[in-house]
Amino acid sequence: MKNNLIKSFIKFNEPTLDKPFFSKAGYAISMNNNVWGLDKDKKINVKYTLNFLNNELHNSFLKTLSFYAQNYSAAHTFNVNSQLLTYLKSTKTDQIKADDLISYRSKLNKQNEYFLGTLKGFLKKWHELGDDGISDEVVELLDGWTLKGNVKGDVVKRLDPDKGPLTDIELLAFNEGAVQAFERGKISISDLAIGLISSNTGRRQVQISHLKIKDLLAGKNKKGEDMYLINVPRAKQRGATFRSEFKQFAITKELWTILNMQAQSAANKIESLAGFEIKDIDRLELPLFPNISKFSSHLNLTQLRQKLAKDELHIQSSEITHTVKKIADAANIHSERTGKAIEISSNRFRYTMGTRAAREGFGIMVIAELLDHSDTQNANVYIENIPEYAERINEKVGHLLAPYAQAFAGVLVNSEKDTRRGNDLKSRIRSGGKGVGTCGSFGFCGARVPIPCYTCIHFQAWVDGPHQRVLDELIAERDRIKEITGDIAVAAINDRTILAVMEVIRLCEARRMVLTNG
Repeated sequence: MKNNLIKSFIKFNEPTLDKPFFSKAGYAISMNNNVWGLDKDKKINVKYTLNFLNNELHNSFLKTLSFYAQNYSAAHTFNVNSQLLTYLKSTKTDQIKADDLISYRSKLNKQNEYFLGTLKGFLKKWHELGDDGISDEVVELLDGWTLKGNVKGDVVKRLDPDKGPLTDIELLAFNEGAVQAFERGKISISDLAIGLISSNTGRRQVQISHLKIKDLLAGKNKKGEDMYLINVPRAKQRGATFRSEFKQFAITKELWTILNMQAQSAANKIESLAGFEIKDIDRLELPLFPNISKFSSHLNLTQLRQKLAKDELHIQSSEITHTVKKIADAANIHSERTGKAIEISSNRFRYTMGTRAAREGFGIMVIAELLDHSDTQNANVYIENIPEYAERINEKVGHLLAPYAQAFAGVLVNSEKDTRRGNDLKSRIRSGGKGVGTCGSFGFCGARVPIPCYTCIHFQAWVDGPHQRVLDELIAERDRIKEITGDIAVAAINDRTILAVMEVIRLCEARRMVLTNG
């Protein structure tokens, strides 16, 4: 009785060729469209799939796919279509039969058996909706199978140097490199904001792309202290739609300032393209990271408000990883582990956040909450294998790692007279009363010299500077902090600077040899 009621309800709401339906993200779709736009990120070439499917099954497939489009995320709908295509191509069949499914499963291994698991749900729903194409025999076969799920966290467990969590040195290299690339004019304020919000929060690509200007929050806590927050849209929660659920994430004042600069820049660009003044109440609804190509002078205020209710004016999620890769290239960031240009993605920042939390002793519940998981099943991977990257940085090993890390961002000069601003005594950088280099920047800097200088693009290190003394002091301080706190993560806070000083020492030795030999 219950199943009959469900079927009749779905039958009543079935789309027809002359009656469009709406995807879960609110996009209008016609059954006879060759391509279905599910949201700003996902489109399905339905015509291509139909080319592999028996003509008699076309309507049944389209009805089932429309059910998924209306009730499930665009990503999940896209995946089930992809898995059906994989099955049809692999078996060289145009139907779904028990024998072909058995043959298909025999071709899968433990790593990709989840392909069939994804397809299983779709085929059972197809049968449940009462349309032709899926026999009772197929459903009985599928019900009898226990299929392995997608292997989770393998790159985290293996600490994969190209796809897994970043080391503290690699993460700091990205953050500093992003700022330096912006200072050099190699990336925009939008790029910088995307890069730093990704690395500092570990939020998913889709979450960052769905942010609006109004999600930037600032205020006071109960103690009267300044607080800076982001109201982050949740993703991957069952039943959630575009910006239907949120979770606040605390950020630093520095990151909030950069994001606020991006908000102003985005609003000004949109207003310029629209050709009319956008009131404050509407400015707050604008995307923090807009897809500028979607804005034009043909868009009036009413149309703008309608589009702001959906995700179509926001950048595509894939742009987030594209941007962090762009930053890594622009900043020429290298890994001290591989000696190669770092392989970066937004996922690696999530893995890094979970790994660092586990290293700090946080439990599975806290890690799941930190990564905005709905349950703890995916958080286990972080506490199963807790790394200690920082343990290995010492004077002997560090000299080997230093050339790979490329932490020294400045230039080496023969003497103070060869530097930019060399005639300005205020530019001289000292350690223990002796000069180690010159600052080439004319701007104000409140950094505690000389520690931050070695990783700064404005630092001009002198060949005859006492860099070995700086290194000795840094290593001694590292050992002292480790002995007092027992916390390697805290003790390793200056490890990237240590590598930079080691690189300066190596370069000085090479330069002196050249000068000596004439």
